[in-house]
Amino acid sequence: MENRITALPRRRLLGCGAASLALTAAAWSQPAGPATAPPAKDASGGFAPLPAQIKVTPQNLTIKVMINEKGPYHFVVDTGADRSVLAQDIAEALHMPLGKSILVQGIIRAVPAQSVPVAQLRFGSFVRDNLQMPVLPRAMLQADGYLGLDAIGANRVVFDFKQRTLQVVPPIPSAFIVKGGTNESVIAAPGIEGHLRSTACRVDGVPTVAFVDSGAEVSVGNEALRTQLLQMGPAYAATREIELSGITGGMSRGHVLRVQNILLGNLEFSGCEIAVADVDVFRIWELTDKPALLIGLNFLREFETVSVDYTRKEFRLKLAAASPWVKRA
Repeated sequence: MENRITALPRRRLLGCGAASLALTAAAWSQPAGPATAPPAKDASGGFAPLPAQIKVTPQNLTIKVMINEKGPYHFVVDTGADRSVLAQDIAEALHMPLGKSILVQGIIRAVPAQSVPVAQLRFGSFVRDNLQMPVLPRAMLQADGYLGLDAIGANRVVFDFKQRTLQVVPPIPSAFIVKGGTNESVIAAPGIEGHLRSTACRVDGVPTVAFVDSGAEVSVGNEALRTQLLQMGPAYAATREIELSGITGGMSRGHVLRVQNILLGNLEFSGCEIAVADVDVFRIWELTDKPALLIGLNFLREFETVSVDYTRKEFRLKLAAASPWVKRA
């Protein structure tokens, strides 16, 4: 049976908040193989370092999408993006007429993009009708498209990093809800318009609002978090600077900080580096004035499965046995 999704109300109808990051320096790419393989420790202190450069989307899990019964195409599911986006060459191949201009908000900057009418978007058992999708060059997206909250926001997204699969499925019915198993943590994540965030987060003791952004390759804190950490001592001075870029282009300079532990619910991440920058995604999520942490794929891949349930407003994270950086607190 098909599940048809009605449009979600949006205060920011022009927002696309996709937050894929590239850290520019030396060339780097993730090795093929299990996503739960432990990262290499650096030579000083055993921290899990941020790599020098990250490919934007090729290592992301993607979902097959049919557009007007054509395809399948492979879309990145971006839990931090308000709006879905289509690659320009796909729109041209399907002879879609260009329509009105839409402002696409990326992690660094917003850019105007022409949109195309999509009569039907199908993924899994879900169908979205009569969409107006902005188009961006493939060189920016490095994928056929992105599915944002306008497409997935009433459902549940399940990332299976062990099996390397991704599904968008209906929410768990209340009658079948069970507590997390031995290796599964259930974390409440209230929010509106799909902007789910958890307040059960501490970064070296600093209360922090955390949200999951599957379109981001790395985890990023905001300047409010950095300010509070620096008040605790000079150990939180930046170890180096990096440049961040997003799918809409532009560059932003960020700092790399080392933190001893990050608590998320009953999970503890130990010895991590995070990027810190006041990128636009924090403004879009109205989190510029309080410590906040965007949880990207470098943290999410430490789990066997990650589930984001937009109806129940919760995250479910099943710990991978091989992870040396995360444990149950």
